[in-house]
Parts: sequence; C-alpha cells; structure tokens
Amino acid sequence: MATGCVAELRDPGERGVPRYSPRALPAYRYVPGVRPHPTRDRSGHSYRATPQLPQHAPWDPEAWRTLDDWLYGVDLFNRFYFWEAHEAWEGLWAAVDRGSPPSVLLQGLIQITASLLKTHMGVFSAARTLSREGLDKLERAAATHPRLLGLDLQSLTQRFAYYFAPLDRHELPVIGPEVPALELEGYTCTSGSFSHAANSTEHVGCSRGSVRAHS
Repeated sequence: MATGCVAELRDPGERGVPRYSPRALPAYRYVPGVRPHPTRDRSGHSYRATPQLPQHAPWDPEAWRTLDDWLYGVDLFNRFYFWEAHEAWEGLWAAVDRGSPPSVLLQGLIQITASLLKTHMGVFSAARTLSREGLDKLERAAATHPRLLGLDLQSLTQRFAYYFAPLDRHELPVIGPEVPALELEGYTCTSGSFSHAANSTEHVGCSRGSVRAHS
C-alpha cells in the first residue's frame, strides 16, 4: 500500500561515481502516476510508435567493459533512473543462460531497482519482497563469483543488506545518498563531458584502462 503523495525522483548528482557510458540520460526519471510512461505514451522520453521488447545479442561477461547496455544501466541506476536501469539490463538478462551467474546477478539488480522505485512510491510490501529477492540473488552470484561485471559482489551485497535493513523494522529506507552506488573496477577516470537530454553539465567520464579497485 502506498503512503502519501508520490513525487518525482530527485537528481542525486554525481554521488562520487563517474559516468561509464557516453549515452545521453533520459529527460526525466519515470515514476508511475507522475510522468508519462516512457515507451507507451507519445510524450514519453523513449516513445516508439512500434513498441519493442528489450533485446540484446548474446554477450560475453568477460567483455563487460565494452558492453554499453550494462554500463548505461549502471549510469542510470547511480543517478536514480530506476525504471530506466531495469529496462537497460532486461535485454542483457534475456540474452544469457538462465541460472548462470551473470543472469542471477542481473535479475537481482533488476529486482533491487524495482524495490527502490517501490520504496520511493511508499509501497512497503512490494519494496520488502523485491529487496529480499534481489539480495538473495546477489548473494547467490557472489558465492561463486565474488567479482562479476566489474562489481565487488560481496561488498555490494553487504551494503545493500545494510541499506534495506529498515524494511525488517517495517520502515522505508531513504532514497538519497544512502542508496549504495554501483562502482565498476577496471576503469580509470578522466575529465570529459557527456550529453544529457535534460542537463548537459555532466563533467566526469571514464576510459577503459587500468584497474581501480573499490572496497
């Protein structure tokens, strides 16, 4: 059950993490009931006259540094485009073997993004269920692949578990700086700029270079 009035998701800023993809960010963060549906509404930020399901060609998890849908999804997640991150990753998830570590990880992250959107909307039951399912999948992936798609899964799982802990006390977490960011290993950050559909002042980019680890 939702509580209170649903508002727009606020821009969290760079949050100390760089952009990983040069693709433009959408004009707005989709929240049901607040903005037009991105793909179904003619005024949606990603509207197409002929709707298409997210699709992706088969891909190699070892080549994640050049996998732009993955990198773009990370950018979207880090800047609170939760619905859009889900969409960016869904095609990748559908293109890998079910039950494989990359599939389990992506499904877990998709459920985490959905939980965060439900948290923002004040839908407690869905937020709690989705967070638990997402955390379970992150733990499963981390058990066999502590590092996958550039993420330190053991650290990330711990941070998400801490963030979602208020749900076990029947409280909603705060959508703000407390939301764990996704930081990718294997990139060296450089100055630069990326375009933004609504705001063209992104100032941090990354090159595919030496490994920079994050704890």
